Amino acid sequence: MSESQSRLQVVFTDLRRAVDDVILKHQVTLEELFATIGWLQQVADAGELPSASILFYKTVLKGTVGATYAHPEKDGASHWEMEGPAHRPGAPVLHSPAVLPMRPDEPGEPLIVSGTVRTTTGDPLPGAALEIWQIDANNVYSGMDSSDFEPLDIPNDSTGIPASNLRARIITDADGRYEFRTVMPGTETFGLATDSPLATLTRALQLQGLRPLHIHAIVSADGCLPLTTQIYFDGDPLVASTIEGAIPADAVKTTTRHDDHHARGFDQPYRTLTYDFVLRPTAEGATATPQ
Repeated sequence: MSESQSRLQVVFTDLRRAVDDVILKHQVTLEELFATIGWLQQVADAGELPSASILFYKTVLKGTVGATYAHPEKDGASHWEMEGPAHRPGAPVLHSPAVLPMRPDEPGEPLIVSGTVRTTTGDPLPGAALEIWQIDANNVYSGMDSSDFEPLDIPNDSTGIPASNLRARIITDADGRYEFRTVMPGTETFGLATDSPLATLTRALQLQGLRPLHIHAIVSADGCLPLTTQIYFDGDPLVASTIEGAIPADAVKTTTRHDDHHARGFDQPYRTLTYDFVLRPTAEGATATPQ
C-alpha cells in the first residue's frame, strides 16, 4: 500500500476486481444485479444486516485472530476455527483420562475422545491443556442464555443446568496423550427466522441454517502458539452445507460404535473418536535447546 492510498482504497480496489471477475465469468445480468440490490434492501429493512455477518464472519476472523495458524498444509498444523460466543473461561481443570462434568442422567450417546497433542515437528507435549466445551444433546450450552448470542436469535435456556456442564480444561499426560468422556453433541442453530431474507437465501443456496455437530477446543502448551479449533463428525450432512463456509476435511473425524458397553461401565453402546492436535512452536520454542 503506497502512502497516497488509504486502506479503504486498497481493500475496495481488490474487492471491486474480485466482483468484476465473478460478474464477467458468469455473465451476470442487470436483472440479477438489481435482484441482489433488492435482497440487500430487504435484509436492511428486516434489521438483519448484523446477522448477515455470518456469511463472512469466520473468514474475517481466520485472516486476523487466526492468522498464526494459516496454511496448515505447509507443516501439518491443526486447522484454526473461531472461538464463538459459547466459550466461558474458568472451566474445571481435569487430568487425563477425564470425564467432562455432566449430570447423572446426561442425555446423549456416550462418546470417548482421545489422541495426542504434539508439535509440527512431532514432539509430544506433556502438560498441554485442552479447554473443551460443547452443546448438549438437547441443543443447549451450559451457563448461557439467548442474550449471549445476540444479534443472532439463538434459543438457549440453560436454567437448571450446572454452569460447567460439558466444560473442562484437560491436561495431557507424560506422553502428551489425552482422553475425555463426553456425549455426542446436539445441533446448534443460527437462529434465522424462517421467513427472513437470510433464511430465504440459505434455502435458495441449499445451505442449512444450522451448524455441523462439533466440539470446541482451545489447546495450549509451553513454547507453542495457542490453537482454537473444533472437532467435526464424519457422516454429518451439515458438514457440507453450512452457511458459515467450508469445513476442512482434516477436521472431520470418524467415530466408531462399540457394543461392549458394560466393559467401559456404560449402560448403552458408545462411540470413540481419535483426534491429534498439532501445535506450531513459537519462534522461541522452535529455537529452544532440549534439556
